[in-house]
Amino acid sequence: MTLQRKQIMGLTLVEMLVAMAVGGIILAGGVAVYGDQVQSSRRLAAYSQLQESGRVALDIIERDLRMAGFKGCFSTNTELNIVIENPPATFQPKTAIQGWEASNTDFGNAIDNVGSSTPVADLQGGPWSSAAGNSIDNLQAITTSDVLRVWTAGDEDIAVSDIEFSGYFHADIPNGYSVEQGGIYILGDCENADIVQVCETSSSGSVTELGFTSACSPGNGNNALFTTSRGASITQLLGTTYLVSKLNGDSTNPPALFRARLTTSGAVMGNPQELVQGVESMQILYGENLNNDNLKSVDVYVPADEVHDWLNVISVRISILLQSVDTKLAEGVVPYTFNGVTYDGIGGNPLPSDSRLRRVFTRTITLRNRTLGT
Repeated sequence: MTLQRKQIMGLTLVEMLVAMAVGGIILAGGVAVYGDQVQSSRRLAAYSQLQESGRVALDIIERDLRMAGFKGCFSTNTELNIVIENPPATFQPKTAIQGWEASNTDFGNAIDNVGSSTPVADLQGGPWSSAAGNSIDNLQAITTSDVLRVWTAGDEDIAVSDIEFSGYFHADIPNGYSVEQGGIYILGDCENADIVQVCETSSSGSVTELGFTSACSPGNGNNALFTTSRGASITQLLGTTYLVSKLNGDSTNPPALFRARLTTSGAVMGNPQELVQGVESMQILYGENLNNDNLKSVDVYVPADEVHDWLNVISVRISILLQSVDTKLAEGVVPYTFNGVTYDGIGGNPLPSDSRLRRVFTRTITLRNRTLGT
């Protein structure tokens, strides 16, 4: 019998090193591809979020702007009679729309990006200006963004069954309607309109009596002259301020579009609500009908501090700049154009200050109650 010797087979050290090198290259390639896929997914998600945020922000503002100056069934040229006694100086519903221009943000001026250390400032005494007569409530905003305030009537119009004066002026409405005690309302009859404060409410039978007394603050004037007669209706007065700020005034929070509502004190500064995160600047131009022609067309677009007469504003052009919530999404410079400036670092143009993605949205909105009829 002949025994055959089995030869032991294996890898040499050189072969093992080569295999490890090839495997490492393949693994590194796989990791790189995976990383690119993750970054690409983050970028696509951020762009989608920017698109949605921009649409939502402008839709919210547009809804109020289209209804600016709405007073119910009577002409938009009808003068509002303010019955409230000594309201704050910022209570200015007769104008329907008001704006404040941020300093050094004229068209063509470069605007600094908003970062995690960008502070907010008080609107009163801050770097904002407006046409003569406008007065702003003391909210806080980012100093590179304009401010907008809109006045309009609410959606619910309640029929008034009776208006009487028996020691004080009051009106009766059917039970079942929600009327805020201390709330500010428009009482109108299609020919006249009074702005009143509902200081007292009481129910009797099938009706609720609304008392327009001086028993709340600021309250109605004791000797106020009411112009509304029987056959009237009552609807809530809405005052809304839109501004760009940071939650709780904390500079480390991201910028966002905020909205403040009219309070029972007559000030438009109640509980500012964060609407859309990522809005870092809002620039507004106001379209004026200077010659007051029957075509009711815009003759010029100007910033808030150059408006000749707020009653002649018939459209508003809003541009907003949004930044992505996540950082380190851009690979190199991602240029964008905002407020007449291209941010690309070319020819003396500024560069974006960080690697966030940014998008600009612009919309021109017509004030229906200024262009349809008189």
